[in-house]
Order: sequence, then structure tokens, then C-alpha cells
Amino acid sequence: GDWGGVILCGNAVINTGGISTNPNVSKIEGFVTSDPKRYYGGTNDADNSGVLSYVRIEFAGVALDPLQSNSEINGLTLGGVGSGTKLDHIQVSFSGDDSFEWFGGTVDAKYLIANRGKDDDFDTDNGFSGRVQFGLGIKDPYIADDSDPSYASNGFECDNNGVGSFFGLPITKAVFSNMTMVG
Repeated sequence: GDWGGVILCGNAVINTGGISTNPNVSKIEGFVTSDPKRYYGGTNDADNSGVLSYVRIEFAGVALDPLQSNSEINGLTLGGVGSGTKLDHIQVSFSGDDSFEWFGGTVDAKYLIANRGKDDDFDTDNGFSGRVQFGLGIKDPYIADDSDPSYASNGFECDNNGVGSFFGLPITKAVFSNMTMVG
């Protein structure tokens, strides 16, 4: 939690219900200002948000406003990132929130390591339908998110959307394969 983290916002489909003028666009969590860069989502599932390869993100993941829910930035936050984006060989260590979180989108990722994060290792919601292959999650028994006793720090957290509804489309249907979880 020493700094925010890395956020990629794309134009792929999400299921949040959107903002007033576009049902496929929403605001990424973690921003406390009216910065226009905080919007993500759209209609292009093949959207290309670039390449993130051979990257190590350490000591990220911070709650920008501890009094407001959903104001955290994860180690790597992916909002509406499309399948034209390349994500591989990424390690997130000692994140103060989730190591990796996908908010909708269709991006595939390979060779991910979540090392001793405070909250979830791999978290998907808002209609994420990508594939993640070759991942490692390592939990430290002395590090956990204790901000809300009704939630636990998990290897995986998968929700359809932020309000717990099964009715948002597209339905979250992430595929994780060749994953090793320790602790």
C-alpha cells in the first residue's frame, strides 16, 4: 500500500449498467476526482490497450479514501481491457489490496504471480470473460485484509458484478487454468 498501482482502462464490454449516456461505460474504482481517464468500457471486445510484459509491481494497492467503499487501487487493475491487449509475465508482490482485478473485458493473460498480497490474488467481476493460464498465488499466513470481518482474503474472488446480481450481461465467465495456489 505504498503507492496506488497500475491501472489499464480499455473499451471492451462490461456489465455495470453504465453511466447516464452510455450503458457500456463506467468509472474505475480508486479515483476520488472527476478525472476523465477513470472511465472504462465500451463495445470493442478486441480493443488493444497495449502490451504489459515482464513487469514486477511491488508494494502497490492502496485505499484512496478509507471511508468510501470501492476506493481501492489494486496491484494491477484492468477495466474493460480487450483481447487485443497482451499481458504476460507479471508479478504483483505485497499488494495492499487485490493483486490482480479484472472489471469486465476480454483480455487473456499468461504467467501471472500474486505474491503475499493483503486481499484476493485473482479477482474478476463486471462481466470479465478472458482466460488466465499459468498462474501462481502465494498467501502469507500473517497478512490478510481485516477491514471487514465478513470478507476474507482469497486466492480467487469471482462476482458477476459489484452488486452481486446474476442478471448483468455479459455474465462473468473467466477461465483459469494451470494455476497453483499456496497458503
